[in-house]
Amino acid sequence: MYKLIQPLLLIASISMLSFVFSIALADTDNEQQPKAQRVIDGELLLPDDYEHGQEKKKCLTVCKEWGENCILNPSTGSRKCRRVCQSFIEECF
Repeated sequence: MYKLIQPLLLIASISMLSFVFSIALADTDNEQQPKAQRVIDGELLLPDDYEHGQEKKKCLTVCKEWGENCILNPSTGSRKCRRVCQSFIEECF
């Protein structure tokens, strides 16, 4: 019976070693691939110099809607008005 088990153990160990080596070779192939080939689905790829090619915009808060604020003097009846901003918005240039 020992004569039957010995060849089976040898075949099992050889197949196990070949399996381990095939996994090791497959992992080294993945490391050698460029980054562009290892992209996750839905990932946005931009060139390395993407930020350098564009001007950075400057944003300012500006008046969206102007209105008028008036003060009446009851003793003289004079009216003083000034222009005021009713609502603001952020604009980027």
